[in-house]
Amino acid sequence: MKTYFKHLVLLSFTFISKVGYTQQLGIDMGAPGATGGNYGTVRVFDPAKLTDKKTSSLTYADVEGSPFWDDNWHAAIIYFNNNGIVKLPQAKLNLLTGEIHYLSPVGTELAVENENIEKLVFINEKDNTKPLAVFATLPDYVDNKPKALFRVFNNGYLQLVLLQKNLVKTSPYDPMLGKNISSFFSKKYYAIYINGQIKPLKDLDRNSILSAIPFEATVEPWLKQNKNKLKSENDIIDLLTYFNSIKK
Repeated sequence: MKTYFKHLVLLSFTFISKVGYTQQLGIDMGAPGATGGNYGTVRVFDPAKLTDKKTSSLTYADVEGSPFWDDNWHAAIIYFNNNGIVKLPQAKLNLLTGEIHYLSPVGTELAVENENIEKLVFINEKDNTKPLAVFATLPDYVDNKPKALFRVFNNGYLQLVLLQKNLVKTSPYDPMLGKNISSFFSKKYYAIYINGQIKPLKDLDRNSILSAIPFEATVEPWLKQNKNKLKSENDIIDLLTYFNSIKK
């Protein structure tokens, strides 16, 4: 990764606090043309250095792999807590720090923390009426932090969400290479979001899913009819879409 400015800069907005979380996490596109508004006090800074305490002496160039949800730049919309909206022509989500990286008009890579952000929508360049991916801020129950960006897979009463963390591991010193090797690795935490609450899943499997959702007599026949084994994200999304359709 190229070298960036080492000073911090502040991008000042007026922030109005918003307490609590909505009962459903929308995955609609909202207002993709919006470019202005009051967004909160957002710290914008140079992301060249890793900010994780355990790896603070490393730079991204020192670590094999990637901290990002997607290495490619995508247009994105940021929704702030006070209903402000900003569209970024080029953005990435850093799963190590939870920060959103973006390119300034002059091509400088900067980052913004997720503290005052409610939702992040990556735009599908092939079909801008549908999101490429949607992330919403929820309490980080894994590390007991106030919030983190969870990926949201579907709309409705029952929603599948994912908290993905890209972390850094360092191997023992290799005398042949004359150094330690550091690399990124991912940990995924799936959950069901229902009535404003997060219900963690032990695994992406049948038992975990059916124990996390309310009993519905028609679910079992539906699973058999559709040969759904509940072994993948798509299997679970299909089930939740069906469940939500009969609960309207």
